[in-house]
Amino acid sequence: MKEEREVYAMDATQPAVTTTPMLTTLTFADDVITKIAGVAIREVDGVLAMSSGFFDDIADKFRNNVDLSKGISAEVGEKQVAIDVDLILEYGRDAQEIFKKICARVRDRVEGMTGLKVVELNVHVSDVLTRDAWRKQASDNELARQKKLAAQGA
Repeated sequence: MKEEREVYAMDATQPAVTTTPMLTTLTFADDVITKIAGVAIREVDGVLAMSSGFFDDIADKFRNNVDLSKGISAEVGEKQVAIDVDLILEYGRDAQEIFKKICARVRDRVEGMTGLKVVELNVHVSDVLTRDAWRKQASDNELARQKKLAAQGA
């Protein structure tokens, strides 16, 4: 992107100053796009977790150690981006409606923050769980993780 700008002196006795064109580039790492998408997706009601590994996601929720890009990959070009998402939906919810909200929210956030055009968004639902079942599994998994850590430390 070239930007040319002329700066004029305030005093007519001073010669005008002209700047040379400056080449500028703004690029984004894939991880930046996946984090933006991850935050956007987590705002959609009905998404329980991103699913790069179910038990990791559950443990992260309890530890407040959420990897915002977990379960998401992105291919970033100069002006476009393609995003793939794996997630767990809440049982009984309208998957098509959730999908539409995810698409709208991700496109809005990524394009609004980066200026990159989202040309592809692929969502893969790897599981559905009731919120209660998800919480129970989360609790059970965190308890097992704590026991394992305690056993390793003893």
